[in-house]
Order: sequence, then C-alpha cells, then structure tokens
Amino acid sequence: MPDVKLQKAEFFESDSPENTELIAGEFAKRLKPSDFIALNGHLGAGKTKFASGVIRFFCGDTIAASPTYSIMNKYRCGGINVNHFDFYRLKTAYDLENCGFLDSLEGGNLTIAEWTDTVKIDYGKYAAGNYYSINIGIIGGKKNKEKRNIKIEKIL
Repeated sequence: MPDVKLQKAEFFESDSPENTELIAGEFAKRLKPSDFIALNGHLGAGKTKFASGVIRFFCGDTIAASPTYSIMNKYRCGGINVNHFDFYRLKTAYDLENCGFLDSLEGGNLTIAEWTDTVKIDYGKYAAGNYYSINIGIIGGKKNKEKRNIKIEKIL
C-alpha cells in the first residue's frame, strides 16, 4: 500500500472495492476535524466505498451506509464526528443549508460529501479546515468492472 502524501494532486489505481477502501484509509491518516472531502464520480464508481474507508479509519469496524435517501449519516467515533452527505438529489445552496451541510462544515466535524458537483457553489468559502476534492473514474468500462482511477487533490 503506497503512503499517501499530498502535494497538489495524487493519483491511485484500485482493482477492487476493498482496495478503494484501503486507499481511503491511508488517505484518512492525514485528516482532522474540520476537514472537508468532496467525492465525485459516475454512479457506481466507488464514492461510498471511499467514504467507508475513511469512516472505518476513524470508527473501527463501522460499516458506512450510503446516505442517498437520508441525505446525511452521522458517525460518532471516539473524539471525532464524521458527517457523510449525499447531494445526488440536491440542487441549490438552499438545499445544502437545509440538510445541515453548512453547519457540519462550521462545527468541527469531519465532513464527507458525495456528488458535490450537483450543487454549484464555491465549497472553499465554507470549509473551515483542509478541503480535498476526490474524483473516482471507472477504467475500461464493462470489461474491467472493478478498476478505478482515484485522483486526490488538496484544494485548500
């Protein structure tokens, strides 16, 4: 497993959902309360698997569920609160305010959000800590169903 040291952008290749979680767990070693992670990629790309790897790092064997229908799942893990959002059905900054996202960014929580590209705002204006953008792409289409490119970029 490569050591994840961020400069501008880092690129990783995953060959399984389990490996995606391992990459996320290594990345999570750099995180602290108030950090924000924006996850983007096509449907089924592995955004929730990546979030699960981060959550497992902080919460042990906790299995992270997709927040698609609930919009947000909260995890209280020892000394850190992790809020995991899914913006798939959201469209405006007003939606973000109503679901508790902006409060999460201000409240000293580790905040993870999937589908941030659906709501067009400058997330950097609201991030209290570091802001990371993670894009997950599917490699090879139907032929290689499990391979993924993972781009981790530190924005702030």
